Amino acid sequence: MIQSVPSKLGESILKVLAALERLLQTYPIEQITSGRLAREAGISRSTFYRQYANVDDVLVQLFDHVIDEMVVAGDGWISGTDPLLRPSLRGIHKVFLNHGPLLRAVVDAEVGELTATSERYRGVMAMWDEAVSLRLQESYPWVPQPDLIAHALNAADERLMYYQYGDGPASVSEEHFNQTFDVMYGMWCSAMGIQPGSETRVDSSP
Repeated sequence: MIQSVPSKLGESILKVLAALERLLQTYPIEQITSGRLAREAGISRSTFYRQYANVDDVLVQLFDHVIDEMVVAGDGWISGTDPLLRPSLRGIHKVFLNHGPLLRAVVDAEVGELTATSERYRGVMAMWDEAVSLRLQESYPWVPQPDLIAHALNAADERLMYYQYGDGPASVSEEHFNQTFDVMYGMWCSAMGIQPGSETRVDSSP
């Protein structure tokens, strides 16, 4: 369950957010109606509509709270307070794993009818691209075209996690998670010209 939702949101909102994440473990987002969501949350439809215009609004709010989790997980490396990429990248992968069905629904919204979620998704991806690019420029000046590298790495990460973690943590063994993460971590290290593990610059001299 999401860790970053503040209790001050109110009981009915917390119930709706929790209900949506449960339903996404079984149903694709297009099959989740406001009525089904209200029933799962144990509230009336009128209570639902006092808080939200539609299911898309709920998905955006839930997505934002999970993004808060990802920001916390990745902050060490992104902010430069931790020089090591591995812990932050692994933390982001763990958040995606824990919320796989939700994040898969958000990615699917990019090509669907959920316009608010699609816009929010594009905004978040642009934010990650900018943050990674800035980190590359500041601490890995030998990386060519940091904007392009940041976008390529984030896009590859998102697609890999979508396919590997989209069914949620119950479907992914620890061994499988570690193997998946190691593939992506190796890709980041290769693109950044650093040694996996020590994360020092690869000696490019002849």
